[in-house]
Amino acid sequence: MNKKQIIARVKKILSGIDESAEDDDMMSKVRGFWEVGRLGIGYKESTGMLLKDIAKEFGVHKTFLQRYTQFYTEFKNGYPEKYHNYVVRWVYICCVLPVRGKRARDFYLKEACRYRWSRFDLRDRIKEGYYEAMRDASVSNKSKTLKPKAQRLYTYAAEVIKVVDGDTLDLEIDVGFKAKHEHRVRFRGIDCPEIGTPKGKKAKEFVEEELNKCVIEKPLFKGSRANRPLVVITTFKCGMYGRYIVDLYYLPTEKDPEMIVEKGKLLNQVLIDKGLARKV
Repeated sequence: MNKKQIIARVKKILSGIDESAEDDDMMSKVRGFWEVGRLGIGYKESTGMLLKDIAKEFGVHKTFLQRYTQFYTEFKNGYPEKYHNYVVRWVYICCVLPVRGKRARDFYLKEACRYRWSRFDLRDRIKEGYYEAMRDASVSNKSKTLKPKAQRLYTYAAEVIKVVDGDTLDLEIDVGFKAKHEHRVRFRGIDCPEIGTPKGKKAKEFVEEELNKCVIEKPLFKGSRANRPLVVITTFKCGMYGRYIVDLYYLPTEKDPEMIVEKGKLLNQVLIDKGLARKV
């Protein structure tokens, strides 16, 4: 095709794309962007023009054209249209473009489709190095048993305010000297299914049932807080959004934090053993 034919082809593709498309139409949208990227690269190679100048001729914003050409460059031999019977959406493609390595990109696309992640979920996991963590865990830990982490630890008694999902809680942490702080924490070394899925709901309900066994009754007097489950946490460094990464120990009806640590169960490990979380 000559220059005029390429420009006409690009404009025809982009004008036919429905930005609100879903499912099979979404696949057509992604195909269209891949084709525009291919045409853009060919145009650049044949003319020697800069992408910003090509974008003007194509009638598309330069940022969009850069993304389309990067999409084609990273997926020259094609890209997956579906995983787990779920369409690989354009927002997923945009999220994985900065990721180095085909295996890593494919991993994130598969996981995003399997768990129906939003683009925010996918971006967060990429930032956290989710692929690297999963890869290292599969290579170095064939056992499903969590191993202690070599790091300076802090141990606190805490009361459970809310179970957010299977691996995330809101806690009121007793840091000593009559000081208490509320924090959202995430369990170390595990990942539960998303709360919007049946498995995610099951994991949350299990955690709620287990921790309800640990509710400690308090004397009733004016200004007293509601009865809450008592647990003990061992904290690690903060993760995304300032959340502490923790190991959480619990022991039904026990009021002594030292006894909970000594004889209690590690909830992180229990969730793995019950098949409600996977080790990461």
